[in-house]
Amino acid sequence: MKNILPFLFLSVFCFSLQSQTLITFKVEDLPNVEGKSVGIRGNIPPLNWGNSLLLTKTKEGFQTELSFSDSIQTLEFKFVIEEKGKEVVWETNENRVLKIEDTKPILSESKWSIEEAVDINSLKLLSVQELQEDYLLMEKMVLEILPGTYRYNDKASIQKALAELKEKFQQPLSYGQAYLALAKLTGSIKCDHTQVGLNNQNKVINSIIHYQKDKLPFTFLWLEDKMIVDYNVSNSNQIKRGTRILKINDIEVEEIRKTMLPYIAADGSTDQNRIFKMQVDGYDFRYNAFDVLFPLLYPFKGDSISIEFQNHKEMSISSNHLKTLTREERFKKLIKKYPDFPKSRDDLWDLKIIDSNTALLSLNSFGLLGWKSMTIDYKEFLATSFEKMRTQKIEKLVIDIRKNMGGNDEIKDELFSYLIPKTKSNFEREGRSRYQSFPKDLRPHVKTWGDEPWFFELKPDREDVEKGYYIFENNFNRKKRKLKKNAFQGKVFMLCSAANTSLAFYTAYQFKQEQIGELIGEETGGNLNDINGGQILFFTLPNSQIEIDCPIMGGFSLKKATDSGVVPDVIIPFTLEDLINNNDPHLNYTKGKSFK
Repeated sequence: MKNILPFLFLSVFCFSLQSQTLITFKVEDLPNVEGKSVGIRGNIPPLNWGNSLLLTKTKEGFQTELSFSDSIQTLEFKFVIEEKGKEVVWETNENRVLKIEDTKPILSESKWSIEEAVDINSLKLLSVQELQEDYLLMEKMVLEILPGTYRYNDKASIQKALAELKEKFQQPLSYGQAYLALAKLTGSIKCDHTQVGLNNQNKVINSIIHYQKDKLPFTFLWLEDKMIVDYNVSNSNQIKRGTRILKINDIEVEEIRKTMLPYIAADGSTDQNRIFKMQVDGYDFRYNAFDVLFPLLYPFKGDSISIEFQNHKEMSISSNHLKTLTREERFKKLIKKYPDFPKSRDDLWDLKIIDSNTALLSLNSFGLLGWKSMTIDYKEFLATSFEKMRTQKIEKLVIDIRKNMGGNDEIKDELFSYLIPKTKSNFEREGRSRYQSFPKDLRPHVKTWGDEPWFFELKPDREDVEKGYYIFENNFNRKKRKLKKNAFQGKVFMLCSAANTSLAFYTAYQFKQEQIGELIGEETGGNLNDINGGQILFFTLPNSQIEIDCPIMGGFSLKKATDSGVVPDVIIPFTLEDLINNNDPHLNYTKGKSFK
């Protein structure tokens, strides 16, 4: 017996070892994690969803090795970032899924908030039955929930747009074709916050719209209605800043722009914002509509495109074939070739003392939440910046929000606590919804941020039966602010552009309304009739799995306003010559203004 027991113990021990699968988890491309911990959570021990197992820092990122029972077939997990005293930051993608087929060691390599791409050639067509089921849910969302459905449309135009979608869904479609059809519908609603999502899609849709090698190998602007190259990382040295692209794959770029415009969501008739969204900036932390829509509207085979182009001040037209890239490949080339190219949202914030009397405060994102969000402590940044301006006796402040597309209200409120108003804003508005009880058949298909779904049962102040709205009188009223002790005392300018929607629109609007200083640049996005924002639902259709961003409440101006964005006090267009000569006409305007 003395010999048997050790043998039995050894046998059990060996069997236990053989019944385990060793998995190495790696994650790279994380946001700023200095002073923070990176962990992993999952559904199978030793992982759980309530607590993290911490990863070890490596040269490329973070990793850990864990053993799992080989009886497990599927493991779900996510990476998290933890900081003492603060909420856990989760990846924004769906749960990662790992198949465990045998006991061989597995290496799982991931990039923060980015899923592995799906082979889109293996995807089936969506059936008519599947599409029609999705259509009925989408129709209900449009007709019963969206606050902006009838802000710029009458019932006939909405019915026409829905009928077009229903007709399109009468034949089998690819996921990409279904995405386009839904984008056409949401574009017709004319609401910047109602759109087929670029940020909140699942693995299949992300693979189609973001992960393919079908992106242009240069960034561009629309200047004077022309597609003009900004940064070039193509295989051609002929393409330079200021080069005009005339054709892509034998299609006139003017035709591309005209065709794409109806698929892009913006508030009301602010086409300048739609055109801005048809530019490509190449940032890793923002998606551009052109990147998504061009390959869907004009599919091409292979990994190259033909272009016709014309260099600045040259009469001749040239042609070339350019290798297309993935978004990630293009971004890596951009930051390698252009050292000052923004690498994160944090790089869009800066304070520069540009002369002895003038400071330039760049605040080109208010994005604190979600995918590749800001990591700056914005309160500390602003406090430090305004204190520096005070101690250096800066007399002129230029605030640049020209690349800002909105984000979190608290950042705007913090900024304005340093800015002295000359008058009160007269923006009379109210909140409105089109429902009081959220339809039960839609509830399983919506997600959002925040706590329990309070929005399923609303408590309006009153009902406007004639207009078909429930009214919330105080929800959209601006809070009174308390000025900081070191609020800026000098002359203030704000630079704005067509990019400014959502909270960036409100920033430009409040600045102008309160006569804080001069607003310089080009007409913003957003709309003076107010916008639909606040709580956004991520509405995922069950069969196509396409997600649509859907606001549940809108702000409505009580006074009829022009169908436009905020018009600057001084309108100065940005031209092709400005781009080529690296000239900033908006900033230059402020340099010529006195301090008094």
